[in-house]
Amino acid sequence: MNILNNEIKDLLFTKEFNQIDTDKIAEELNKNGYFSFPNAFNKNVISLIEKDATKFKLNINNNEICGVHAERQYHITNLLCVSKTFFDFVTSSFVFEVCRKYLGSEFRLKALRYYETYGGHHMQWHTDNKTDLGFAHIPGIIIIFYISDVEDGQFQYIEGSHLWSGEKGHSDYTEEFIGREYKDKIRDFKLPSGSIIIYNTYGIHRAKPVHNKSFIRKSVFVQVDTEINDGEPIILNSKYITKMNDDLEMFLGFGKPSNYKVHPSTSINSLPLTKNILAILLRYFVYRFIRKVYDLCPYTLKASIKKIIKK
Repeated sequence: MNILNNEIKDLLFTKEFNQIDTDKIAEELNKNGYFSFPNAFNKNVISLIEKDATKFKLNINNNEICGVHAERQYHITNLLCVSKTFFDFVTSSFVFEVCRKYLGSEFRLKALRYYETYGGHHMQWHTDNKTDLGFAHIPGIIIIFYISDVEDGQFQYIEGSHLWSGEKGHSDYTEEFIGREYKDKIRDFKLPSGSIIIYNTYGIHRAKPVHNKSFIRKSVFVQVDTEINDGEPIILNSKYITKMNDDLEMFLGFGKPSNYKVHPSTSINSLPLTKNILAILLRYFVYRFIRKVYDLCPYTLKASIKKIIKK
C-alpha cells in the first residue's frame, strides 16, 4: 500500500479534510448510506487529474492512451496509466482505511473513470451492486469527487436506501417510483470542485438530468467492493508503483481474472457528431483523397511533387 506520509497527505487533501476521522465516515455510511465533504482535495490535485484525463480526448487510430465518447458523455478508464496523482489517491492509506473499516479485510478496485457529462444525458435511478449479469449481493463503496463546480446536474442519493434495496432484487428504479415513494429522502450534492462523496453501492442514486445543451459536469468515479476474484481490466503504469505488497496486489487484482466489461461500452456509432469531429473527419477524407491521387501518379510525377514539397 502507498502509505501516505504527512507531506503527501498535505499535497492531496485540504487541512480540514485531513482532520476527518475515518470512523466517522464509516459511521455515516452505515447510517445514511453516504458521506460527503466539500473542498476535500487541494485545487492543484484536481487540476493535474483533469489535465491528465483530457490530454487525448479524441485519438482515432493513434497509439496513445485516450478516452472514449458515449453519446452525451466522455470517459477515460485508464487513469492508472496516465495520472500519477490519481494513482497516489486511489492507493492511499485514506482509501484503504475507509475500505477496511467499512468492507473488511478483502476488497478490490472494481472500476474507475474520469468522466464528463453533457446536457441532455439522462441517468436512471439505480444501484451499483451489480455485475455484467445483473443484480448481485456484493458489498462495496463508490468514491466520487467533483472536478468542476456542480450547481446543476448534481449527484442525488436516496438516503437510507442501502438498507432495503437489496431486498428488491433489482438495480434499476423508475423516476415515478422514486418520486412517489421516496421524494422526501432525495439528497442533493451541489458542491464545489474538489468535493468528495462516498456511498454504499446498494444505495439508489443518479445524476440529476440537465437539458441545457451547453452544460458540462466533470467528475471521477472509483468503485471498490469485496468481490476480489473479478473486475474490470485495468491498464497500469508500472513506474507509479514504488513498493509492492500483498495489500496492493489484492486491491489491484494482480493474478486474478478481469472479465467484467469495461464501462461504458462504446463504438464509432456512439461518437457524437460535433464540429470538432466533423473537422477531424474532413481532414481525414481530404488527406486520404490526395494520398490516393498521389499513389496513382507515375513515378516521374511523384518525383517532381516531392521536389516541390521540399522547397
